[in-house]
Amino acid sequence: MSPSYFFHAQNRRLLIGCLALVSTSFLAVQGVAQTLSAVSSANESKIQQKRAPGPTADFFVATNGKDSWSGTLAAPNNSQTDGPFASVARAQNAVRNLIQSNPNRPIVVMIRQGAYYLPLSPTNPGTLTFNTNDSGTKNMPIAWENYPGEYPSVNAGEAIGAGGLGLRWTNASGNLWQVQLPGNTQTFEYLFYKGKSRNRRFRSRLQSSDGTGYYMNNGSCYSTVTGQTVPISTCNIGSYLRIAAEVPPGNTGCPSVRSGTQAKCLDRFQYNPNDPITTFVNLNGNYTGDPANPCHVSSSNPFPPGDVELTLFDAWTVDVMRINCVDTNNHIVYLTGPTQGNPGEYAFFGPTAGHRYIIENARDAFNHEQQAGQSGLWFLDRSSTPWTLSYLANPGENPNTDTVVIPQLQPLSDAGGSILSATQLSYVTFQGLAFEMDNFIPPPAGFNNDQNGENNLPTAIDCESCQNVTFDGISVRHTAATGLQIASLAGHSGPAASNDFVQNSAFYDVGASGIHIGHQPHGYDRATSVVHSITVQNNIIQGYSRIFADGEGISQGNGNNILYFHNDINDGYHAGISICEAGCPGANSNGIVTQYNHIWNVMQGVTSDGGGLYYNIAGNNGNKILNNLVHDVSDASVIDQHILGTGYGGHGIYLDMQTAGMSIENNVVYRVASQTALMAQGPHNGEQPNTFQNNIFAYGRRGMFGEGYAWPDNCGSSTRVNLISNIMYFDQTDATAFYVIQGCSDACGMSYNKFQNFQRNLYWRTDGKFATYPKAFHVLPNPPPPDQASSCTEPKQPGTDWTFFDFPTWQDGHPKVHGNPQAMNEDPEGSVSTDPGFGHSGLPTDFLLTHSPVSGFNYLQTNLTVRHAGRTSFAIQPPVVPETFPTYAYTSF
Repeated sequence: MSPSYFFHAQNRRLLIGCLALVSTSFLAVQGVAQTLSAVSSANESKIQQKRAPGPTADFFVATNGKDSWSGTLAAPNNSQTDGPFASVARAQNAVRNLIQSNPNRPIVVMIRQGAYYLPLSPTNPGTLTFNTNDSGTKNMPIAWENYPGEYPSVNAGEAIGAGGLGLRWTNASGNLWQVQLPGNTQTFEYLFYKGKSRNRRFRSRLQSSDGTGYYMNNGSCYSTVTGQTVPISTCNIGSYLRIAAEVPPGNTGCPSVRSGTQAKCLDRFQYNPNDPITTFVNLNGNYTGDPANPCHVSSSNPFPPGDVELTLFDAWTVDVMRINCVDTNNHIVYLTGPTQGNPGEYAFFGPTAGHRYIIENARDAFNHEQQAGQSGLWFLDRSSTPWTLSYLANPGENPNTDTVVIPQLQPLSDAGGSILSATQLSYVTFQGLAFEMDNFIPPPAGFNNDQNGENNLPTAIDCESCQNVTFDGISVRHTAATGLQIASLAGHSGPAASNDFVQNSAFYDVGASGIHIGHQPHGYDRATSVVHSITVQNNIIQGYSRIFADGEGISQGNGNNILYFHNDINDGYHAGISICEAGCPGANSNGIVTQYNHIWNVMQGVTSDGGGLYYNIAGNNGNKILNNLVHDVSDASVIDQHILGTGYGGHGIYLDMQTAGMSIENNVVYRVASQTALMAQGPHNGEQPNTFQNNIFAYGRRGMFGEGYAWPDNCGSSTRVNLISNIMYFDQTDATAFYVIQGCSDACGMSYNKFQNFQRNLYWRTDGKFATYPKAFHVLPNPPPPDQASSCTEPKQPGTDWTFFDFPTWQDGHPKVHGNPQAMNEDPEGSVSTDPGFGHSGLPTDFLLTHSPVSGFNYLQTNLTVRHAGRTSFAIQPPVVPETFPTYAYTSF
């Protein structure tokens, strides 16, 4: 593909941020006035604070406190005999005692400015665990909150220097700094550096000019896509390497997957011999020469096995694995365990030719990148005790005066919490606190259990079967996996999580999903036990999926009656909002409403099969997608073309499997890599159709609307979908394999409008020629027999396999199907002759209207979407999050 189609995502994030600011400019003027008022109020407040006593609370926590004190003072007294507690855990004990001794009144704990390193807590070091003993009641709510005007951090790591372990770094040479860590240090795979700003630092990654990404050459960093130089720091994210070939299992007994005549090992693959893969210094595994027992640990190698890590990018999941050994003669990488495999989706999981992967934490790469002049990289040498941490400082950095934090706390369970783990907690509010820097280490055999919806990943904050718990104005950042989860302990029995709120908060630099609701759905789930009645509103999720690239901004497993309202979701590597999987079995996915969310700059060429809004819920009740603003979705096709199992599916609104009965209204969707709206399959026969009404769909690169497999149960008599009073605005033609309507076009013998009901839609191509376009619409002239209709989808050669016609034929023509006339009866009041007059700046405001361009279209509703989607208040403004993988986006839609 021509480099003109690529746009470096870091620049794109700055551009999109500008677009967002301009699109909400009507708020900006008001915001200036509010800001001036706030400054005046703040100054007045400072004067009043000098005259009045400080805020009142039952207990205070401060970094200059002591756990032996009463905790009832906001600061130490003059004699240093009493004051605040030093740890959150000590305050928790005090609250428990107060609940027992003086119940039935509100309790407030205020935490003061500073970082509270949980592994170093003087009381109960480790994860904060809350349960019924920490609960309030309706008449005795409990609040854990920041001291006014201060911003405390609850940290799952340890600062290496002051305020933490108190260690001193040694400047070994040049920009190389080293420190020896205590013997009880837990292994870690992330490091955070706070100097002028706080950022995630990388381990070394392999770079290759044959890959896709960035590589060093003669002291400069080059882009493999443009061939141009870029800032040297960009080379820290390295290159995607590509699998050269799969390895057939033969008689090796390797863990494998088979589909028809195809079979491949899941724990090995062939690599490109031009890539810099070798027997790395810290790779403790030698190739034996026997593919049936390929690797053995060397007693002479002091490094632990699996020290070199490999992340494999599947279609919509990733496998985070460890390298066991390398056969450099046959160019085969062997892993310590199998990747995920699925015979029904053979090319989408596991090692597949052409799929991308990265290799990181090779000591050889660290040494090479140091010599090449790179900085901001680190390596943990575990070959001897004590372990030695090495860091290549950026210009102006000094780790002895800056703050370097190593994550330490791991989750208490596979999908549990690492910073805060709450079970059956009720009537508690967490407000104004930051939670950050947890730790998750993939097991020795690697992590191959990633799924759609991130149901199997741990979280920084986990609230199981919590009721009436509120997270308000918190920040969750710099995480190893998901940020916050609310779910029920069991979906089939016991108390449900219910009536909880996540609001006014920020989730950024998140390893997987920002917010996760529910657990993996099961057929035995009961409505009384699954999570329900949850509100997620006015949050920003920015810079997510930074470790597990398939993480979503908001993801949901099981649950009912969940409202996602006025959230900003941007800069992620997979879907914006993802609801359930596998049809959401059991008593699940009723009353799921996504409304007034702003979702943009997602997927970024990293993953496939996702989009802005993704629902996979079958035919349940009360599910709605209303007034959402979705734009700039670029799937992996921007860099992965003609590769099986990747490079497709960046949709705007994506209804997967047999999702049915959905109401999709008043949304504005534009600039997407595939279809602006897609139904992967039609509903089951007899279920209610999905209804798309009063939406603006613009600039889909592949099409405007698609219905893949329309008849999953073979031919029936029920309508698949209603498309009523929508505006479809586009600039592509069939010359680029674009078709307004895509997918299966088999009406199963009915008149076409009984199959797919199109009414009062406006179609406008920007060259004004769609009205006379002879390939505007189509039918499948030779569909499969009725009992084989489930096989009907878009043909491989639509240009020759479809019968094309113009808009008048779409309305009342009779094209031939199996030699017989097919009544169309579509869009009798539709239009192809009215230009809606949209702008061309790429801003959401392009789609504001002053009148209805087609009968029945309510432009006031879509104007509300453009003006009000996203957050309604901006108390927290997170920083731009640096990318963690090479990212690419389409610039032409």
